[in-house]
Amino acid sequence: MTLPKKEPIVIHPADSLRMSPTELSRQQADAEGPTIIDGSIFIRRVRMAAYSLVLLGVVLYLLVQFRTLLQPLFVALFLGFLMQPIHRWLVRCGMRSLIAYSVIVFLALGIALGIGVMLYANFTEAAPKLPEYERRLEEMIRTGANRLQFDDTHLQGHFLREIEIAPAQLASAARAALGQFNEFTSWAGLTFLYLLFLIAEKVSAPNRLRLALGEQHGAQVLHIVESINQAISQYIAVKTLVSAMAGLLSYVVLAAFEVDFAATWGILIFLLNFIPYLGSFIALLLPIVLSFVQFEEIWRGLAIAPLLIGIQLAIGMVVEPRIAGQRLDVSPLLILLSLAFWFFVWGIVGAILAVPLLVSVKIILDNIPETKPIATLISNR
Repeated sequence: MTLPKKEPIVIHPADSLRMSPTELSRQQADAEGPTIIDGSIFIRRVRMAAYSLVLLGVVLYLLVQFRTLLQPLFVALFLGFLMQPIHRWLVRCGMRSLIAYSVIVFLALGIALGIGVMLYANFTEAAPKLPEYERRLEEMIRTGANRLQFDDTHLQGHFLREIEIAPAQLASAARAALGQFNEFTSWAGLTFLYLLFLIAEKVSAPNRLRLALGEQHGAQVLHIVESINQAISQYIAVKTLVSAMAGLLSYVVLAAFEVDFAATWGILIFLLNFIPYLGSFIALLLPIVLSFVQFEEIWRGLAIAPLLIGIQLAIGMVVEPRIAGQRLDVSPLLILLSLAFWFFVWGIVGAILAVPLLVSVKIILDNIPETKPIATLISNR
């Protein structure tokens, strides 16, 4: 038994003029017969998700294994985005693009060298003061421990012996810090070399993309790159300004109370402020502890701690939201997860780069039809 053959539906042009757009599309769909577009899109998305999981595993392995080479490259990209607002301003002032890049690079190199020399001098200056810091810190801990109520006096004595801080341990920690500084010098040199090559590539890269991918696909890739450039440049410019304000105001407070190494703590607060939510308060911990250890008068530490915390709260909750203007449109939960992931992979450097990398991934996913739903989940709409 055979089913009767369905006659095709013919829509007369005069009838199509009397139909609404919805009725016309429904009639056309009936005329074309059943469709499997939805099913094919679902299969494509499943396939893309599977490929993404495999790619994520490969990328994670490469990030961990080649961190020595990739960390300076990503930091150079970060610095490249940081240079863009300054570069655009210099070009608007009439300076040629290459000269503007040269001025920014030499200025950044001079600042980096100055900071490095100052940090090294502070490290060497701190070495003779370590025994005094050790004595004061141990005295504070013992005073607090003596106020604890122990049922067993032997347990209290054991606890007091365990918290004893040996000067050899502090000296070893100082030597380790100096060793890390020497490693940082070579790491910074490699980052600077990457930055020079990235600036050189920026001139010819757009034309090569158009030649390699074609005019249409090349323009699409350049559009994605420009979107990433604008979003991250804005984020970094705002973050740099508010971090500089936090570091400068914290330095003024610490210098007014004559806390040792006030400039070093100001720079540390500036750098760690790039880590959202957590970095600024981690940076405050060391100078606040030092303010209690350095001075015999406890009121100095009790005055410094609320001042530094108040500066961070005022900048983070009042100043930064007003300056930021356009939001990053990224979920705060995803920012915390990104911080945890990149800190696990690359430590402090990864935590600083976490938000720019998350924003880059979101913009790329938003421009691919198959991954657009993932970008929507990442957003904070």
